[in-house]
Amino acid sequence: MSRAVLPRRTVLRGMLAGGISVVIPLPRMAAMLNGNGTAYASGAALPLRYGTWFFGNGINPPEWVPAATGVGNAWTLSPSLMPLQPVKSYLQVITGLTNMIPADPAHKGRPAAALTGATSAADVLLPSIDQVLVPFLNTGAMPALPNGLHVGISNTSGAGALDLRISFRGPNASNPPEYDPENVFQQLVMFGGGKSTGGTMGPAGPDPELARRKRALDAVLDSAAALRARLGKADQIRLDQHLDGVHQIENQIAILSTMRTTPTATSAKLADPATAYPNMGAVGSITALRCKAMSDLIVFALATDLTRIFSFMFSCAACHGNYADAGLDPVTFHEDYGHRKSPKGPAYATQGFLTGVKYAMTNFNDTLTRMMNCADGAGNLLDNSVVYSTSCTSESQTHSGNDYPVLVAGKAGGLLKTDQHLRLASGPPGTLGAPNGENVCKVPYTLLTALGRPQGPWGMGASQASSGIAALLA
Repeated sequence: MSRAVLPRRTVLRGMLAGGISVVIPLPRMAAMLNGNGTAYASGAALPLRYGTWFFGNGINPPEWVPAATGVGNAWTLSPSLMPLQPVKSYLQVITGLTNMIPADPAHKGRPAAALTGATSAADVLLPSIDQVLVPFLNTGAMPALPNGLHVGISNTSGAGALDLRISFRGPNASNPPEYDPENVFQQLVMFGGGKSTGGTMGPAGPDPELARRKRALDAVLDSAAALRARLGKADQIRLDQHLDGVHQIENQIAILSTMRTTPTATSAKLADPATAYPNMGAVGSITALRCKAMSDLIVFALATDLTRIFSFMFSCAACHGNYADAGLDPVTFHEDYGHRKSPKGPAYATQGFLTGVKYAMTNFNDTLTRMMNCADGAGNLLDNSVVYSTSCTSESQTHSGNDYPVLVAGKAGGLLKTDQHLRLASGPPGTLGAPNGENVCKVPYTLLTALGRPQGPWGMGASQASSGIAALLA
C-alpha cells in the first residue's frame, strides 16, 4: 500500500462559537518526509534552527572551566556545568575565550560584542547573530514568525547594562522578549478569523480568556480525526502526542495565570517554592516553572516550523532579580551574590553565586532536553539546531573579559561536533580567567558561516572576526 504524503504546511482547522477560527500547526511527520526521514517528500532539505540562550551576571571561572579537554569520555563537566549532564553528548564547552571590549560601562559593551560582534554606544551598532541568520535559515520558506520567537523570564535590569534585550535587527531596532507564556501561546496557536458586525465582516482579535474557558483543541477534533485516518501508525502516535502537548501547555498556562501576584517576603533557605513563594508564576519572576512553560512553547514553534529562530533571555545583563526559586535569599542576585555584598559574608555569597549559576544551567538543560526529546525527521530538534549560550561578563565581581562563558549545543544537521571541551588559552583559568585568549567572536563567526553566511569579516573594531574555529566543525 502506498503511504500517504502530506504537504509540510498541513494544519488542523476548526471554529469556535462566535466565529473565531482556530488553526493548530502540526509537527514534522513521516508522511511529510522522504523514505529515510532526511528531507521533505518534495525533496526540500529539513530546516536548520538557531537559538540564543542568555543568562546574566557571569560566572566564576574556576568553577566553570572543566578540568580536562577533549571529546567524549576524555572530559567531564565542571561543577557549574554539571546540570547539563543529560545533554553532554550534544554540548561543546569553549573556554579560554577573551571578550575584546572594555567593561565600560559594565554589562553593556561585552554582551553586545558576544551577541553582535561589536561594542555598543547609545545602542548596539550591528544586528545580533540570530537576525543575521534570518535570510539564510528562511531560504525557500516564510515561517509565520520569520524574525524569530523572543521570550524572557526576568524583567528586572540594572542601570548601565544592555537593558532587557538580546536580539537586535540593528541600532534602535530590538526584538523585545515576551515575558507572559499565555501571550506566547495565543501567538503560536494563531487565533484569528472574523466576526460580523452590522453586516460587515471585520477582523477579530484573540479572545484573552480563550485558554481558560474553551480549549482550542476541542475546535479541531473533526479535522484531527480526518487527518488521523490518512496517517500511518507512527504518525498517528506523533499526532496524538502533539495534541496532548498542546493540551498540557494550555493547562500549565491556565494554572500560572491564576497564581497570586503579591510578593511574599521570606528569608527561608532551600524553601519549597510552592509554599514559600506562592507567586512563582508572576510575570517577570525567575522560576523553573516559568522556564519550562517557555521552553515548551519554543519547542512547539520550532517543531511546527512557525519559526526557525529564537532567543531566550533567562536573565538580562546585570539582572537584579532574585533567585529565591533556587533557595537563595529574596534579594538582588547581581549585588548580594554576583558582587558578594551579602550581609552574611563573602563565603556565603560565593557559594550562593555558584548555586545561582548552576540554577541557570539547570534551566538551560531543561530547554535543551525538551528539544532533544522532540522528534524531527530521523532525529530530534537538537540534531537539526544550534543553540548559542553566553552571558554579560566572565568573572562577576571584576567584570573580567577572560574565560568568557560560551556554550554551543546541537549538531546543526551534522555540521558541528558535540561532546567536546575545547580550551583556547594556555594555563588554568585562575580567579579572573586566563588572559590573552582567543577572540570570543570567533565562535559566533563559526556558527554564522556554518549556517550559511558567506565568509568575510563579521563585527567591528577589536571584536571583529575574519576566521572561525575549525575544531568546532564536524
